[in-house]
Amino acid sequence: MSEDQRVYVPSRPLPAARTGVLTGFDPGTRTLAAGFRVAPQFRALPVDVVFEKDVAVRLRDGVTIHVDLFRPAGAEPVPVIVAWSPYGKGQGTSASAMGVFGMVGLDNGIVSGLEKFEGPDPAYWCARGYAICNPDVRGVVDSEGDSVLWDRQEGRDCHDVIEWLAQQAWCSGKVGMSGTSYLAVSQWFTAAEQPPHLAAINPWEGVSDVYRDLVMRGGMPDTGFARQLQEAASSARTGRRTSSPKCSATRW
Repeated sequence: MSEDQRVYVPSRPLPAARTGVLTGFDPGTRTLAAGFRVAPQFRALPVDVVFEKDVAVRLRDGVTIHVDLFRPAGAEPVPVIVAWSPYGKGQGTSASAMGVFGMVGLDNGIVSGLEKFEGPDPAYWCARGYAICNPDVRGVVDSEGDSVLWDRQEGRDCHDVIEWLAQQAWCSGKVGMSGTSYLAVSQWFTAAEQPPHLAAINPWEGVSDVYRDLVMRGGMPDTGFARQLQEAASSARTGRRTSSPKCSATRW
């Protein structure tokens, strides 16, 4: 029996519906002044925010991923909140993200559009003395490597990012995680790796039994949502692979 309990699929081009204002690769640091709006329909920033875009982070196996960082302007060190998922870090202004708000009757103006899908909004948290780290994880958009779904590899990768963040001059040395759904499940994988500078996790609405809660609810197979997750994780600008665990009773 194979030790590799994964199914691999080739990556796909980044869909237009998942492309936002900040999706394009554009490394550099800029200050977004209070009142800045990424697009007219979104909330304005209440404070000055330093935005570091497409910062390269090298993981333990040599793979380089890219993160976007939002932090309050000023010299005071601040803690960081990480939003870990395969959803593109520039997706907050995309048609897919905006459509979710419309489905539930919410106006897009309640958020800044700088947030990752289902993640914490920099407009809210930077005004309260926190930084936000939005990664494009392994194999997604412009980050190197083969992406994975709900795998120990994600915990190890996030461990490395957390420890990298803790060493930055503007960081207080405390790093937390927050987010819903996929962003919740990734916190359990990360906490299991025990990064020394992980101070807190805030997982909400994350499945605890993928087999029973997601792909075999009430004994009825439902592969549609799992396929959507895999497609989100396989969005890349270059040819890569995406893996997901084999869905079997012995594995899950």
